[in-house]
Amino acid sequence: MPKFDEAQLEEAIIELFVKNGYDYVSGESIHRKYDEVLLFDDLKSFMLSKYPDLNGKELEIITNKLKFVPTSPLYIGNRQAFFLVNEGFDLARDDTSKPPIHIDFIDYKNPENNIFKMVNQFTVVDVRERRPDMLLFVNGIPLAIF
Repeated sequence: MPKFDEAQLEEAIIELFVKNGYDYVSGESIHRKYDEVLLFDDLKSFMLSKYPDLNGKELEIITNKLKFVPTSPLYIGNRQAFFLVNEGFDLARDDTSKPPIHIDFIDYKNPENNIFKMVNQFTVVDVRERRPDMLLFVNGIPLAIF
């Protein structure tokens, strides 16, 4: 029985996700602050493709909804993030003559409209530096870690 080392296993998993429609990106090639876990370019790109008439201020409100989810206590933050990702929220428009719109972070009805990304060696700094082997992102939102 052949033995896999960690790098071979990681490569095999990446290949599996790429075959299933995920884009692969090395975490080292993503330019961002290490304390940010969202891929803002992907999130903004998805939002503008789904809601093309959003303005800059509205886009900032949407990204801040996820960016500023409380991290303590962890259970409350996770619950709030889960609710936002699954249920979305109603956005009051900057132009009050426009009706509020419901914002969804994931297009469940048309999955092909989402941005799926597999990222390995994604450095995150909070209290200390961490570098998970792999993260799965949908529309710039980390949804699975291993």
